[in-house]
Amino acid sequence: MNYEETVAAIQSLEPRGWRLGLDRMQEFALRAGLKDSLGPASPSFLHVAGTNGKGSVTAFLQSMLVESGFLTGAYYSPFVYDVRERWQIGRQMVSKELLAELASELWPVGDSLAATAFGGITEFEFKTGLAFLLFQRKKCDWVALEVGLGGRLDATNIIEPAAAAVVSIGLDHVSVLGATHSKIAREKAGVIKQGRPVIIGRLPTEAAAVVHAVAFEQGAPVWEVGKEIALEPQGDAWRVSTPARTYDRVVTGLVGTWQPHNAAVALGLMDASGATRSTETNREGLAKAWLPGRMQRCHALGRDWILDGAHNAEAGASLRDSLAQSGIQQVFLLTGMVAGHDQLAFYQTLADVVNGVVVTPIQFHRAMPPDVLAGMLTDGLGDVTVTDTLEKAISEALTAPAHLPILVTGSFYLVGEVGRYLGIGETPS
Repeated sequence: MNYEETVAAIQSLEPRGWRLGLDRMQEFALRAGLKDSLGPASPSFLHVAGTNGKGSVTAFLQSMLVESGFLTGAYYSPFVYDVRERWQIGRQMVSKELLAELASELWPVGDSLAATAFGGITEFEFKTGLAFLLFQRKKCDWVALEVGLGGRLDATNIIEPAAAAVVSIGLDHVSVLGATHSKIAREKAGVIKQGRPVIIGRLPTEAAAVVHAVAFEQGAPVWEVGKEIALEPQGDAWRVSTPARTYDRVVTGLVGTWQPHNAAVALGLMDASGATRSTETNREGLAKAWLPGRMQRCHALGRDWILDGAHNAEAGASLRDSLAQSGIQQVFLLTGMVAGHDQLAFYQTLADVVNGVVVTPIQFHRAMPPDVLAGMLTDGLGDVTVTDTLEKAISEALTAPAHLPILVTGSFYLVGEVGRYLGIGETPS
């Protein structure tokens, strides 16, 4: 298969939907000859779970590992502009040629499962298998590995990590993971392995109790932000202290009010796992980290744009605070959302900063129809316009008062579509 055929074939697989479980993924890895490269040291994995912030922590880890001189792999979920963002070596996406080669090698293995009791491989499982094969083939030293959904039954959870993290717990994907912080925490804490350190971000009290209980059951040492890991302002920078060392003058390459917290989680992972080579390389890595679709600002079509993949209430509140921190008091909202989230709670967090809305369709199988979503928007957002194409939505957004930045949020899929339309989502071959 060439690259275009590869992408089309992967997209033709059954969407992950909510068919979670590890038996099929474990069999897939066994048949593909990957099991021996998923242990504690070949390569060493840093496994990142959480409702929000897990992509940022993964990016911080990737950048610090690269700056430390390690041959580094990274796996992201989801991608924003280019599907190859999922699979990275160093700071580069996998080449189109290598991706096609590895997919062609794995395809018969996936096919072989279809006629068994395990059933056919899903899209996310195949993509995850591709990641493991890539890291094996490149002989990576360390891998920053982001969970797809939940943790306990996520396809990535067949590894033996050097350390794991639960970055945050919020109410998202409640129909799958549970409708309380405690139930969601139980699922995400499934990444904790016997005797392996776990780093915990600032969690709701009941969620933290669950994660601590799972860690105790697994005999896993715990470092928690606000306890074992101290985070405090230091002028226009931050000081982070882990049980291993102190980092002064920490500045993050990612923008947003929660990024210092996410950097503290990432530093905890580096120190607890033994990956740290020096405080200076870690500080440099944090400063150089980058991730698309997180408070990403650009100027295009004569307007200022802000693209952020927030899609739940906790992420919406963080986005609102990040806008305020950047001195932005009002925005025009271009939005769309997929099913499975609490739309009302999300848009309520933005009510104070939004002055006018345009709702657009998203090219995704679980996308909410724009008219249905528009009917769920709360009062206080200004006039709401519904469009049937992205082009019309962007044209409508451009008629908003010139002083208002255009905020694109509600879905990473939407951010990707708008970014590609604006030309900022183009990535090198």
